[in-house]
Amino acid sequence: MNGPKHDNKYADRAIDCQDAVAAGIINLLDEAEKAGWDRVEAAKAIVNVAIGIHMGETGTDPEE
Repeated sequence: MNGPKHDNKYADRAIDCQDAVAAGIINLLDEAEKAGWDRVEAAKAIVNVAIGIHMGETGTDPEE
């Protein structure tokens, strides 16, 4: 995975991060499909897991 282009914050940092993680997510979708999951249901699961992780990391999970 590629890291940020610069050490500090910059305008396209979020886009660069999305580009960096995209290949891994596509690979994860491929693996889910091989295991028998539909790509769309796997994508929805990834979104829901990502939201849960984000809430946990930012301290916004109402169950914490």
